[in-house]
Amino acid sequence: MTARKFSVLETGSPRYVLARKKAISKSVYMGIALAHVTEGQIEWACSSYDGNEFETHEDVFRVDSATPKASHLERLNDTIIKTVRDYANSHNYRIQAVCIGCDEATAKVVAEHPELKDPIRSMCTRFWFDVDAAPCIYTLRGVSLTEEAASAARKVYDWFTPQFPGSIPRIAVDPDTNEVLVDMDGHCHMVDLKHYEDTTDKPTWDKLLQLSEECKQRKLKILFFNSTPQGGGVALMRHATIRLMRLLGVDCRWFVAKPNPDVFVITKRKFHNVFQGVTDDEQYRLKQEDKDLWIEWCEQNFEHYWGKGKDVVESADVIIMDDPQVSAIIPRIRELNPQARIVYRSHIEIRADLASVPGSMQHDLWDFLWSGFISKTDMFISHPVAGFIPPRVPHTRVALMPAATDELDGLGKKMSAADIEYYRRVFNRAAEDQGSPGITGDRPYVIQIARFDPAKGIPDVIEAYRAFREQLTNKGIEDDQQPQLVLCGHGSIDDPDGTVVYEQVIGLLAQPEYRDYAQDICVARLPASDQLLCAVLRGSFCALQLSHREGFEVKVTESLAKYKPVIAYRSGGIPLQIEDGKTGILVERGNTKGVADALTRLYTDTSYYQDFVNELRTKEQDSKRQQYFTPFQSVNWLYLATELAYKGNDEAVAKNQPAGEVDGTYMGNGQIRQWDAQYVRSFWQK
Repeated sequence: MTARKFSVLETGSPRYVLARKKAISKSVYMGIALAHVTEGQIEWACSSYDGNEFETHEDVFRVDSATPKASHLERLNDTIIKTVRDYANSHNYRIQAVCIGCDEATAKVVAEHPELKDPIRSMCTRFWFDVDAAPCIYTLRGVSLTEEAASAARKVYDWFTPQFPGSIPRIAVDPDTNEVLVDMDGHCHMVDLKHYEDTTDKPTWDKLLQLSEECKQRKLKILFFNSTPQGGGVALMRHATIRLMRLLGVDCRWFVAKPNPDVFVITKRKFHNVFQGVTDDEQYRLKQEDKDLWIEWCEQNFEHYWGKGKDVVESADVIIMDDPQVSAIIPRIRELNPQARIVYRSHIEIRADLASVPGSMQHDLWDFLWSGFISKTDMFISHPVAGFIPPRVPHTRVALMPAATDELDGLGKKMSAADIEYYRRVFNRAAEDQGSPGITGDRPYVIQIARFDPAKGIPDVIEAYRAFREQLTNKGIEDDQQPQLVLCGHGSIDDPDGTVVYEQVIGLLAQPEYRDYAQDICVARLPASDQLLCAVLRGSFCALQLSHREGFEVKVTESLAKYKPVIAYRSGGIPLQIEDGKTGILVERGNTKGVADALTRLYTDTSYYQDFVNELRTKEQDSKRQQYFTPFQSVNWLYLATELAYKGNDEAVAKNQPAGEVDGTYMGNGQIRQWDAQYVRSFWQK
């Protein structure tokens, strides 16, 4: 391990030009140490680390007072960020993450002058939005400022995932309680409340602040439980929710189960896939040994991590169970904390029609889960589609809530053209490693981002693309002027189908009817890198979502928020997200020719395509999308928590049973309503 001084290459040097043209930027991790020194100056140091060697830079920033002011630190931020940028650009380095810290003496000065905290936090958020580097804050120790900076660089290197370019911190889980320590338990500081306020309409923001204050005054404790901390829409939503709740000061925590691959085969193939109706194979009917293994796993997790004496369930006021994977702990929660209000949140499309047929796999599965576990909750939350609510759930205990995404995290934030180009090269490297062609820099492409899952309609995407290409050829458009197709997505530890479906897709491309187009179809299973997905979506021409079964697809929301028209099947909650003919095009499930026709018109009729883009950019559409972002959903959760915690049925609590009807749910007199954000807002005001 060696250390050397920062050097800045001339941007016209042969090494610089060659690197810019051909190479993926080298990943480095940066440490920044600040030290308040009397006599009107602040010393600071930077250190970059690539896993092998350090490079360092020291400097002095002079101020006109004995104690630095906020304005001084703001100017210092400009200096540091410019120095770091110039260094990275000249070497073709990519700063993946940065740790900003100070020694204990300087931390004491900041504590004595609270106005200095905001500029330091502002430096963090500027690294996130301006440099695309994930920022962390830490107290440092060392015999010199450069040693502290090197220590910070090494620490942030260890926190992240240097084996693959990207700035996603390692998922941290408390070993004693399996609590997900989001953003490295708060050390990673990407956004401030002002960033959420700037992207949220005033009525929603005001209500969010009001409800968060009520929760803090009442000392409400809210818990989320699910099966995995990473992979899939639920985990993405929970990271964003906890991040915002922490900024608001709300006591909200998130717990996951210890993974068991044998159990995940049951919960994915015999719970999830069966509920969605994507299989009618009797081998996936739930057997007694499956039930016993699943219940045993849930109870072991409860006893080891969340049970008596763990100060998790015992002190909670409102507990949300995400999907059925860990729902067998519900009776144990009731026994340990009868006063807690329990909410079951269903994120998938449950085929209520099939679950109503006696003897069907869906009926027997739902009967097992409802009778023994989910019926003991106080509220059943579904996506806003009546057909997703299975039988025997009293409508007076149902609330409707769509899935949400976040505008400010790695999946949603804005990116520069240079960022998008960098991630295109990273994507191409991942695709090449999997034997797939990459995205060429001079051709448009159509994209579907989704897990490799039987319900996502990937074979339909490939067939629609084949028909689309055939139509373009018939119009005389040369092959090298026709768009590529990109199929990509992350995996999830609780999804054993990913590898199976991926291999089926690769096999499908080898079939004679698709062989001529395979060299233009990029297929890649990507590691966890939110910005990578964000960038390839931002670089696309338009997006597809041809799911045969779908709950509420956040990738549709993310595509529309990036002003990409979406062509999708009329599946699940997707028709609620797309205004047909205005923000996207809806096609009947299985109509791949209709998808191809829509693609052809979008690609060949520039005016028609631009009408969609212009509509997506209007203030009206921006306002409508608010209901699908983290702040709006957080208002829903806080509203529901305050209602449940203080308007529950006391008699039901005494009998250790679920509460009855709760005023203010998103149901009107027990009737399922069409989802309407204004209707929800009317409840907030009551």
